[in-house]
Amino acid sequence: MNNKILKHYLESGMYTNSGPYKELYQSLPDDIYELREMVNKQHIHKMSLYRSFLCKNENKTNLKYKWKNYRCLDDVLLTATAMTAELIRLNDGKNPFLTLSPNPNKKIIVTCRYVSVLYATILKAKGIPCRCRSGFAPYLYDDKIVDHWIVQYYDKNFNKWINIDSQANIKNKAFNVFNFPDEAFTWAPNAWLAMRKGQLPNKEKYTNGQKHYGDNTFAWSLLMDFHALFHDEINYVTLPVFLYENCDLAQLKKSTLNELDHLAKLMLDVDENFDELKEIWETNKKFRSVASSLNNPFLHLELDKSDFN
Repeated sequence: MNNKILKHYLESGMYTNSGPYKELYQSLPDDIYELREMVNKQHIHKMSLYRSFLCKNENKTNLKYKWKNYRCLDDVLLTATAMTAELIRLNDGKNPFLTLSPNPNKKIIVTCRYVSVLYATILKAKGIPCRCRSGFAPYLYDDKIVDHWIVQYYDKNFNKWINIDSQANIKNKAFNVFNFPDEAFTWAPNAWLAMRKGQLPNKEKYTNGQKHYGDNTFAWSLLMDFHALFHDEINYVTLPVFLYENCDLAQLKKSTLNELDHLAKLMLDVDENFDELKEIWETNKKFRSVASSLNNPFLHLELDKSDFN
């Protein structure tokens, strides 16, 4: 493996910066799998919480009340340091990764992107090259293929990237969440290219945030994955400007679609094409310029999507 690439994935961005918690992260056990369990036990997924209410046969009135009062913190705890600070607060100043409290009130309610960011941050602090990846998980539900984030860490003993699901508790599957084969995950560039060629079976089963948004579903995942490769693990409501506000891909110029196709083909082998991907990251403002609910150029400036297409 190219040392330049490994050095790149030891570096952090604003989401995976250890900040004041570097020594705390470094003090944790070195075992990859033990660390994964420590991180996974710090959170409750919002859909797991919802399903737990349903299993208790709550009536709809009680369910809505409880659901509203258990706030998902995806829009608040964007960085690893923010998640860690909140966990320490909830655990009365104690190290949450060591106390591992079973009390749900001591955990944060976040989704897979956030757990992956926290896990990757700890691995980086401990000198382990890693990267977050955005794609789709066929193994979580029987009736849909949901957008999902995992972590890849580099195992120097085997000289390869290891795929690890830092969030899902998967049972009765033919693979191990700590080291699962590439084919168990639907990688964003593969899904995009198959969709573009009309060769993606059950396309309507692919969802973003539990909902299918047509071909946009695949564009969003592709661009989130691209950003994550360069230490910019944007969340679900932060998207490149030209895709923001549910932009219909049919409205995009052919040249833009061709650029996305080219990007996806390069991302099929990130390490082999790293230099070209990095050049795109550093020079393609269209892919880098992002918008969100608080940073929407269409609301604050006299712009339209054609300016970014």
